[in-house]
Amino acid sequence: MYAGSLLLVAAISLLSACRRDKNNDTDTKEDTGYTTDQNLTEKIFDDAQTMSDKGAVVTGSGAFKTTACGSVTHAAGTFTIDFGSVNCLCSDGRNRRGKIIVNYTGAYADSGSVHTITFDNYYQNDNKVEGTRTVTNMGHNSAGQPYFNVMVNGTITKTDGSVITTNFTRTRTWTAGYTTLLNWTDDVYQITGAGTMTRPSGTVSVSITSPLMLALNCRWIQAGTIVYTLPSSLTRTLNYGATAACDDQATLTLPSGTVYTITLP
Repeated sequence: MYAGSLLLVAAISLLSACRRDKNNDTDTKEDTGYTTDQNLTEKIFDDAQTMSDKGAVVTGSGAFKTTACGSVTHAAGTFTIDFGSVNCLCSDGRNRRGKIIVNYTGAYADSGSVHTITFDNYYQNDNKVEGTRTVTNMGHNSAGQPYFNVMVNGTITKTDGSVITTNFTRTRTWTAGYTTLLNWTDDVYQITGAGTMTRPSGTVSVSITSPLMLALNCRWIQAGTIVYTLPSSLTRTLNYGATAACDDQATLTLPSGTVYTITLP
């Protein structure tokens, strides 16, 4: 009987350990999922605005391409950036196809002007982009930098078929490169704001607690901090770093203090 009790205790302990490991695995996968999805949506919708920034000041096919793509056509109150019906490798190393359509109330550089960005069968790196990004020019801050209020109501359908829906309000400050409008490689933006992101696993609240730094010549967010509130009401903190670094690494801190290293897509 004593031996049987020991076996029972051992079995329960083993089962509990397996459950703990399983829960830890699930937490890690969930954490990696919402952080990488948020990074993807942030970069894609910010990139769409960058394309519209360039499209506002060019005509033809000279601004976005390494091959014959990215043609810009202007009409009264609107312009269209057409990347064609098949993937085109652009000068920033991203594949694009479809159209970005911009309706505007005034010149892009004018304080108070509003640019509304929509999409027509548009894909970036085979991720389908839908929805609306509305950008209001707020003029210049005390440092002389242009800044914009941004509202995003959009959807990304990823290459694996999963769908991410975003509702964000952002302030986007153009901290470098705003004097060289035709050269995207020196552009740097600082992003603040909050919103929600809905994934197959539920809706996550997203709050930028330290400004995000996005440089157009880097694939990843370079610096800044985000706090996520999960459907369970638990919070997670994602840290891209205190100083700008173009790499695919970030850290995720759980309420327990456990820190995971995240590799960004």
